[in-house]
Amino acid sequence: MSAEGLAQAREALGNAEGEDPRRPGRIARLASLRDFLARARALELEPGAAQELFEFDRRPLVKPPGDAGLHGAIPAVTVERELPIVRSREKRGEMEEALATAVRAVDGLRSATWDAARAAQSEAGLRAPEGIAQWPEEILDGTEEIFDDLGAWLLERHTGVKAGAAARHDVLHLLHAPRSASAFPAGEMQRTVRRWAEMLRLVLSEMKIDDEDRPLKRPGARAEPVDPPWEVALTFLPAEGPRALGALLGAIGTALLRLGPPPDAPPEDLWLGDPAVRHACWEVLEGLVRDREWLRRCAKTELSRDDERAIAIAAVIDCRVAAARTLASLQARESGLGSRAAAAHRDLYARATGAELPAGLALRDLDPWFGPLAHLQGRALAARIREFLRDRHDEDWWRNPRSTTTLQALWGRGGRPTCAELWTELGGEPAVNPLLFELSQACG
Repeated sequence: MSAEGLAQAREALGNAEGEDPRRPGRIARLASLRDFLARARALELEPGAAQELFEFDRRPLVKPPGDAGLHGAIPAVTVERELPIVRSREKRGEMEEALATAVRAVDGLRSATWDAARAAQSEAGLRAPEGIAQWPEEILDGTEEIFDDLGAWLLERHTGVKAGAAARHDVLHLLHAPRSASAFPAGEMQRTVRRWAEMLRLVLSEMKIDDEDRPLKRPGARAEPVDPPWEVALTFLPAEGPRALGALLGAIGTALLRLGPPPDAPPEDLWLGDPAVRHACWEVLEGLVRDREWLRRCAKTELSRDDERAIAIAAVIDCRVAAARTLASLQARESGLGSRAAAAHRDLYARATGAELPAGLALRDLDPWFGPLAHLQGRALAARIREFLRDRHDEDWWRNPRSTTTLQALWGRGGRPTCAELWTELGGEPAVNPLLFELSQACG
């Protein structure tokens, strides 16, 4: 991607924004194209570092404690898969320390790609999103009481350590292996989803789901456009627990966004779009794991109220961690990807989770493109969409076939609408309040 091509996209977007009357659809498409080309330009500026970071997770670079001749080095992706579900706290700590040591060794590469991203953003005229600090601060403030009370109690209940003395791996253990995990067998995930889809008369046959458990397969689920709107690949690593089920549901939401537009839609609608909208499509369906009646009817499980709260607090923690990453990324934007940003992230992570973030992992999840902010904005939009669906189709909207028609209005436009436009259509302006209310209700 040349600097000239990026400049042309920037100029076209500027011309569109200066038109009278303005054409929001054209502006949205050109903005998505400009953002995509900026990312491509960043890769062109530092291709070697970007490639090495891309391959890092799969290379055997993490050295667990013990006899190196017996165990050898293992890939980071293997550690990430196993660490959260290990019952022994001492073992988790050893694995996390080894992971942090390996990750820290590539901080130089990470800094190089960060600088390349900033250079590309400058060429594209991309500025920090408006009100970037407001959203995460509102999330942290608005969920502080819930986390300090319920979150700290659940963390101690599940890991045996109090908030303030906990480590990152303790938080991961609560998220991925709560006490209710056995109620969500890995082999039942797709049957649960099919049971729900039949209620909603939702056709999922166009998705090619890869559920093979390969050694280097990443945990969770992802949907990638292969040939939208005809083909989307959904990769899923079966695992026990509600988090794996939520990830599968979320990936289906993303896939439906890619499969929804008509065949003659412009390429921008098929491939690009506002990242907050993609997150919203994920979160609308992922949130079903926090619906008691959905769990009873579709997952065929009835949980105690404390187990329901453990699932709900996971969403609170996810939001707080995204808020911490956003603010730390803002610090890195100002000071560079170095010690000040690392210290800021560690402090913010402790504020968000009551746990210590290893120094070696402090720079890994910072994002020059502010993906964590889009995550928060998408969660808030998803909460507003679910509120709209409940008002229109009642509390059990997820089994009312008429809800499919409403959701198709979202999926059918692909990447065309922006997050702000969808808020306007639903009535209102982007805000964290629907998300904070929904999290409070789920944890109450």
